[in-house]
Amino acid sequence: ITLKSCKKKDEKPAVSITATVDGTATSFNVNAAALHGTVQGITFTNIQGSTSGGAMLSMTLAGTVTAGKTYSDAAASQNDMPLFVYAPSPTSQDDYLNDDDDASNLPSVTITSVSSTTLDGTFKGLIQNSTGTKSITNGKFHVNIQTHQ
Repeated sequence: ITLKSCKKKDEKPAVSITATVDGTATSFNVNAAALHGTVQGITFTNIQGSTSGGAMLSMTLAGTVTAGKTYSDAAASQNDMPLFVYAPSPTSQDDYLNDDDDASNLPSVTITSVSSTTLDGTFKGLIQNSTGTKSITNGKFHVNIQTHQ
């Protein structure tokens, strides 16, 4: 009897930010990253990416991100609320921001995993601009962390 084993490669998942925006599956994988930095003594993490067509999604979180934490517009403290920005095109003059009018679908970001180099999580919620609202569902991200001082 001969036994043979293969060594399994430890492959890292590809960097990605995906979501369903108003019913359309969308990938924000162009330049997808988590930018981590400090401004006037406050730590921020910005998870951002763009589509191949130029639409951009950004989610900013205050404080140190930790696995298991959910940032939600329902939080009592401003520091525990995410800031969503969605620009439907590179020349958009009216970006979409958090919509707090519908308590059943408030913007939220849940951090599921943090390492020294990557950040994983989920997100959802309503966003609005002067023309109306968009619903973001099924949001997921796996991004590399870039630190800026």
